[in-house]
Amino acid sequence: MIRILSLFIVLLNVICLVNFASAQNDIGKIASVSGEFQRAKELAFSGKKAEARSICYRILEENPKYYDARILIGRTFSWEKNFDSARVELDKVLKEDLDNKDAVMAMIDLESWAGNPSKAIFYCEYGQSFFPNDELFLVKKAKLYQNTGNDRKSMQTLDELLELNPGSEEGVALLKKYRSSKMIYKAVYKHDFEYFNEPYERRWHLSSFQLARRNSWGSLIAKINLGDLISSGESFWSNEVSKQFELDAYPKISKKSYAYLSYGYSPDNLFPRHRAGAELYRKLPKSFEISAGLRFLQFDSDSGSKDIYIYTASLGKYYRNYWFNFRTYLTPKNSEVSQSYWLSVRRYLRNAKNYFGLQLGTGVSPDEPKGNISSFDTYNYKSQKIRLSYQDRLFTDRFIYLLRLGYEKEEYLVDVKRDVISLSLKLSYQF
Repeated sequence: MIRILSLFIVLLNVICLVNFASAQNDIGKIASVSGEFQRAKELAFSGKKAEARSICYRILEENPKYYDARILIGRTFSWEKNFDSARVELDKVLKEDLDNKDAVMAMIDLESWAGNPSKAIFYCEYGQSFFPNDELFLVKKAKLYQNTGNDRKSMQTLDELLELNPGSEEGVALLKKYRSSKMIYKAVYKHDFEYFNEPYERRWHLSSFQLARRNSWGSLIAKINLGDLISSGESFWSNEVSKQFELDAYPKISKKSYAYLSYGYSPDNLFPRHRAGAELYRKLPKSFEISAGLRFLQFDSDSGSKDIYIYTASLGKYYRNYWFNFRTYLTPKNSEVSQSYWLSVRRYLRNAKNYFGLQLGTGVSPDEPKGNISSFDTYNYKSQKIRLSYQDRLFTDRFIYLLRLGYEKEEYLVDVKRDVISLSLKLSYQF
């Protein structure tokens, strides 16, 4: 009996050791597979998608039900816009694991990127059938409805999301975006002031009243500009105020191109009689943008009208929270070309409406107050200037204000310069 019991104990120990070794082996395999998959993810996110897929395929050969690997394969195909191959991989997962949340999310992204919003919405609702309280499906569906212009469905989805979670940050942001998209008008008041006291004291005042409308084809802006040049001892707008009427348009040409068109007319001498502008903008990869265009100004004088043609070009770049723009104005005159250069930098803070700005410039720009409320001779002189600006909302996102302070060393006679101080205030209201 004792021998039988001893033999039984020995056999039991052997079985335990075998099971323990097998378990240890399984744990080792799991750890190995997990490590390999982690390496595949790192490769995929660093841009080495083909290498990541190779590792995932090896994982699937040993463990066909390691769905995370197949989902990663599908996502890397989607990133490369190889949508058919991505669908094949993700369909395999959903046929075997109907409620695989990651696979459903990957399919929603795939169809969105492939330009199939109706299919993407289908997968949002498919995911909701398994996860009715998951906010992410509602967020994705609301975005899809907004992007396709289905306002009624978008609002229904947002109501459902905010009822589920009234504090949803993404839901509140989408609601603000929706409301903002319905505000197609913007009223703007802008006042520019410049002061100098050499060779005499003068103050420039330019007020601009603007109404902008956003359309499906682009934006249209109507302006009335009122200008006054005040000498020493005179009060603000005590003289006859000069008027200018202007119309600007920013039509869309394609997804990556748009234009600027402008025309202004003034019956008074302080402004050019006619002012016109045209420019083409083109978006480039890596957040670059280039443009090239023309400005035309016609001034009246005792000897007749004088025309100015100004050629302009710019290069812009967004980098993280910064925007950089370099622009030049070239004005042919006789056998020479007057050159003006401007560098603008913005540091965005909370959002695109809130920023600090810096401008450095030489020469005169026809797009600045001084270039629009001036004379033909202004473009013959040199200057160096610096401006600091700050923009933020006032009380609400609809109200925006801009403050700008500038200093300029301006040439008013050949090799004779004076100090010019400038202040600007801009208020805009969107409705």
